[in-house]
Amino acid sequence: MSMRIHPDPQEPAGGYAFLELEADSLADEPVRVAVFDAYAERWLAPPEANGIGDAEPHWQSERHEFGPYEVYRHDGADWVRIGPEIVDQLGEYAPLRFMLADQVHDTVWPDDVPPRAGAAMLGGLQPVGRKRVELIDRRVAPAAIDDPDDDTRDDDLQDDESAELPDLTEPEDTGEAPDARRGRFWLVLLLAALIAAALVWYFRPEPASDPEPAPRVVAEPAAPCTRETLAATDGGFVAIAEAIRACGSDVQPDTALSLVEEAAARDDADALLLFGVLYDAEALDPRIENLTGLTFSDDPAQAVEYYARARDAGSGEARTRLEQACARLASDNATLARGAFDDFCS
Repeated sequence: MSMRIHPDPQEPAGGYAFLELEADSLADEPVRVAVFDAYAERWLAPPEANGIGDAEPHWQSERHEFGPYEVYRHDGADWVRIGPEIVDQLGEYAPLRFMLADQVHDTVWPDDVPPRAGAAMLGGLQPVGRKRVELIDRRVAPAAIDDPDDDTRDDDLQDDESAELPDLTEPEDTGEAPDARRGRFWLVLLLAALIAAALVWYFRPEPASDPEPAPRVVAEPAAPCTRETLAATDGGFVAIAEAIRACGSDVQPDTALSLVEEAAARDDADALLLFGVLYDAEALDPRIENLTGLTFSDDPAQAVEYYARARDAGSGEARTRLEQACARLASDNATLARGAFDDFCS
């Protein structure tokens, strides 16, 4: 089987992971691990190699091997536990190549194996301090609070006490004639009537009109990762496979499998090649196998059959993969393995 990566359940804070490999695929002695960035073609180095501790991951052109790590036998598989020196430096969905002893495994780093809590990662969010804003006192002191030594305040108070207050018992005579007051009353009344009439006109009901036609219902476009949309992709199975890889986990394994089966039934070289990869533990299509979950148990006999069919359909890559898979079958004495070797490798 291909290598699988699991978080360490005993380390909820992150930073540790288990590499699961086929049973008895590793020797009993501790193993060293090298990590290669398949996209940038660089080797992972210790965090301290960049001279600034573990502030960010460091990659270099020379191969570096971490470890050694103990090999555990459990549940029909070999397990290797790696720590923060590797886990804290890897980002989600990074295409990687792990090398353990003489084994090479291409994989994609999963999103469920987090770095240690608080570990500084490249591109992470960092808190930014804000400058303290000085508060400005905008309160205005009351006018009565003055300098106690100011003599002018007493003089002002004396002047205020000596000022005569207006007599409020008698109404002030404005000298306006009664007729003028009546004229002003009717003017106000006329203005109120005009305002009321304007309001009545503004809020009058609209005349009845023909009902508006019902809006047309426009069908929404199909979701880009449904089976119907993927099957209708132009460009043959090559384009369909790329669309499946782009959708990733949005595509169910059964959906992806049905599309591959339909193309393989038409002897499509790319679909037959993908079937061979799915049965070959030494090969990996990371976005289809790791993200959609479409993958099979290691079966070299099945793999060489599909590789041979893909080669006959015109795939050049299938020829190389067939040679590699046949080399594995050459030392297998099982009946099915010998039969497949004789049929497709001779």
